[in-house]
Amino acid sequence: MDHSPHSVFARILGNTGILIGSRVVNAVCSFVYVAWAAQALGLQNFGIMLLVTTFAAMVCDVTHLQSWQSLLHYGTSYFEKKQFDRFNDVLIFCIRADFISGLVGMLAGLAGVALLGGSFMGWNKHIQFDAALCMLTILCMNTGWSTGMLRLCNRFKLVPVYEFLTTCVRTAGTGIGFFCHLGIGYFLLVWSLTQLTMFVSCSCAGIYLVKKHIGQFPSLSRILGTRTRIPDIWSYTVKTSINQVLESFFSQGATLLIGGRLGASEAAVYKVARQISNGLAKPAQLMIPTLYPEFIRMRDAQDWKGIRSVILKIFGIIIAFSLISLILTATVGNRLFSYMLHDVWPGQQTILLLLVGGSLLDICLIPLEPFLVMVGRISILLRWRVIVMCLYFPLLFVFMGVGGIKGASLETLLASLMMFVVCALPVLRLLNRKVAQTPRMQ
Repeated sequence: MDHSPHSVFARILGNTGILIGSRVVNAVCSFVYVAWAAQALGLQNFGIMLLVTTFAAMVCDVTHLQSWQSLLHYGTSYFEKKQFDRFNDVLIFCIRADFISGLVGMLAGLAGVALLGGSFMGWNKHIQFDAALCMLTILCMNTGWSTGMLRLCNRFKLVPVYEFLTTCVRTAGTGIGFFCHLGIGYFLLVWSLTQLTMFVSCSCAGIYLVKKHIGQFPSLSRILGTRTRIPDIWSYTVKTSINQVLESFFSQGATLLIGGRLGASEAAVYKVARQISNGLAKPAQLMIPTLYPEFIRMRDAQDWKGIRSVILKIFGIIIAFSLISLILTATVGNRLFSYMLHDVWPGQQTILLLLVGGSLLDICLIPLEPFLVMVGRISILLRWRVIVMCLYFPLLFVFMGVGGIKGASLETLLASLMMFVVCALPVLRLLNRKVAQTPRMQ
């Protein structure tokens, strides 16, 4: 595999293009099934449904270990050198980590529904029961090791297959609920079936790749009984996972707080506006999975100049993409918002523009975060995410009290801006230092 900066950048764009293509159908269908669910349930019940699924997604993100990063970080060199015994040690660790974190997540979700569902979120007994059933799905929501295999083997073409299956299940299920006028419990069931479809199809793809490249998938007895012999893999996995925990609190926590403070309808408005803004930013965000394996290969080759060249080219794409996203938001975002909610909300154009601005600042972190993780400086990410969160959530109550959803959207934009600035400065300093040291190392 060619590791020159030009080839790496071309491969990143190619794989990102595949992921974008796989999401086109999903993006189109998402506007349809969100609108169907909102019209079938009404804004209040639709908001409750979103709060339940947001809570489940947050618990999943908070408890699940990011084992795919560990598979790439520790397994890439073994895989490329065909040292499959050592690679299997990494793979088994990742499979076990996925199961353990899934079990912890399921139990945490059940406990959260019991403790917070009625007191904080205001859910009745029936909603709490449906929410508890949703929490069982968390056991099978982590596809870390199989996702890592797809990225390690550069088989991004398999992604459209299982994402298409997932989209079909969600769209068909939501359509049935819309035309048959079914309730919240049914739509939550559709959400759970969607997650299970994703897990089964992605796992099958991972098993296929392991058997193709290694010859045999590790046995159940070996998965359960093999001790991890790789030093520091637990600490690395925990650190990268803590970063995901903080990011999930930042992205999902606001919706839950708005629901608890302002109401389910307001939470639905914020969630849908956030979904539209994230949808516009999604094509650029899909570059993240393609960056990690390429950066690790270039790091192993000590090609820091190549890494800098790739990062600068990515920023050029992000700037162009940001301009297009802002134009789309200003022209069609308002009508799309009204269509999805089947309602008009005061100030929805301002809310959309603020949240899109925050999402665009988030995608500016795309080349920065993988770099910090790759060079072992994830502590910078963790420290600043904690600081930003400690400022964000107290100020969120203030901004909500002054400006409602508009205030919350403005606070999200400011937090994203702060996170970008504090990550860009150390990345620039570290990268320049690495490039300056390269001639003396050769």
